[in-house]
Amino acid sequence: MDSVRMDRSDPDVVDVVLREAGGPLAYAAERWPGEVIGSLAAGVLYGTPLYVVMAVLGQGPGRIWAVVGIAAVVGLLVNTFAILYGAYRNVTRLRFSPAAAPDTMTLVRGSRTGRPRPLADVRQIWIDHRVVESYKSDRKPVSGRIVLHVLLRNGRPVRAMPVFPWTTDTTPLHRQLERTLAPTAVQVDLVVERRVQSPPWMAVGHGGSTGGGGG
Repeated sequence: MDSVRMDRSDPDVVDVVLREAGGPLAYAAERWPGEVIGSLAAGVLYGTPLYVVMAVLGQGPGRIWAVVGIAAVVGLLVNTFAILYGAYRNVTRLRFSPAAAPDTMTLVRGSRTGRPRPLADVRQIWIDHRVVESYKSDRKPVSGRIVLHVLLRNGRPVRAMPVFPWTTDTTPLHRQLERTLAPTAVQVDLVVERRVQSPPWMAVGHGGSTGGGGG
């Protein structure tokens, strides 16, 4: 999906579409290829203490390399399971109803619709947008992360909802959420944090700036 959108096709509800529903397996299959190298490397890295012990005990290079390979495969399997679990648990839509004057919120996970929750139980909804900018003079964004948070009046948070892609323009989303929830007492905020990427020749990164908007 190119951006987060508000779906008003059903006259009875308003959906914040965080991810087009294609099922957990479809989502995992889309994400998995980009995770392969990182998960293999992580498995190898976490096995480092074992390699050191084996070397100290005089184990031959062949056995050590075999363990390195096993660690890499284990890292891949663990990350694959994490992707599948996350795909099953991730919220794909945040639903408000009725559309004209919402009084309930429902979490939708693919084809599974959760129990409606009274909006009277919700204190705040905010978009956390973090951007890493290039250390070069153009300061172009090079990476980022967007997460939608819901805080209940009892102080408990609802499971954080990742928003893809990270290049999504969060300002229109914030405004639409504000308009949708205007009849309610729910506070809607946008928090944007920017920091500058560390130059490759420096070990310590530069500072950034934090900005926020309230609803």
